[in-house]
Amino acid sequence: MGEASRDKRAALERLQAASRILLTSHASPDGDALGSELGLAELARALGKSATIVNHDPHPSSLAFLPGIEAVEVRSTLPEDFERAFDLAVVLECPDVDRPDLDGLDRLPILNIDHHLANTRYGAVNYVDDEAPAVGEMVLGLADAANVPLTVTMATNLYTALVTDTGDFHYSNATPRAFRAAERLVGAGAIPTAIAEHLHEHVPERVIRLTAEVLSTLEMLAGGRVALCWCDREMLERTGAKSEDTENLINIPRSIEGVRVAVLLKAFKDDGVRVSLRSREEPDVQQVARIFGGGGHKNAAGCTVPGSLPEARRALLEALLPIVESA
Repeated sequence: MGEASRDKRAALERLQAASRILLTSHASPDGDALGSELGLAELARALGKSATIVNHDPHPSSLAFLPGIEAVEVRSTLPEDFERAFDLAVVLECPDVDRPDLDGLDRLPILNIDHHLANTRYGAVNYVDDEAPAVGEMVLGLADAANVPLTVTMATNLYTALVTDTGDFHYSNATPRAFRAAERLVGAGAIPTAIAEHLHEHVPERVIRLTAEVLSTLEMLAGGRVALCWCDREMLERTGAKSEDTENLINIPRSIEGVRVAVLLKAFKDDGVRVSLRSREEPDVQQVARIFGGGGHKNAAGCTVPGSLPEARRALLEALLPIVESA
């Protein structure tokens, strides 16, 4: 496809040339995916465009407060008339075009906006900046380039994108650039205390019950350097939880003293086990995710491993443990 560039001007020109924009991001959307989508949709409308967000999966309950999230369409397939209804697809925070899990997306011209190092440059225009702390920060740059003033709603969505992808500013991508963006967004009306409360202190009872079940599966491996947990459909049924309620559970085993890599296996479907990986400092979990067709960042990645839960656990550990040992 096209070449990649950190220069936002080509991306802005492509947005300005479109009239009817479809926005999407990866399946199981997180804070950066949703915050970026919502922020860019508002920017597109400020430029006089129509903007529709379509995601394959629902949002986690912790993100229900985001302004405009009620308008996000959750569907397993694109609308039947999408090729006539839209003249541009904007795909955010996806290193490849399969991540949204929406077949046919590549039948539209694509503007690819991402910060993953392993992005495959699948768009007609590729705005890819692997030094960006979050895609939400890249959307902020687009708003600046377009001379569109930041509203309180846009600032709230983009700050949420930034704070979630930097792990409340304690991941390695909490760079000076991230803090400069945070200053801008707070100055425009984002309220960090209110956003933090929504993200961390409005947890439904079902999530607490699911957390207890998942943590009961904890295994410590590689001399305490790897913490592994798992979740299956039966746990969801017992607790009344939803698959999207597992979004932040990986951060608990990651917080254990001495752990370098945390693993969460999610066996919700018959066609494989979804794996979330988080690491500290040197272990590059993206290397592991890419073995199974996934991707992400050095310290945060994901993939789907074929087979049953025991089979996926075995295959995942065969790939992961040598990397942990050599780190």
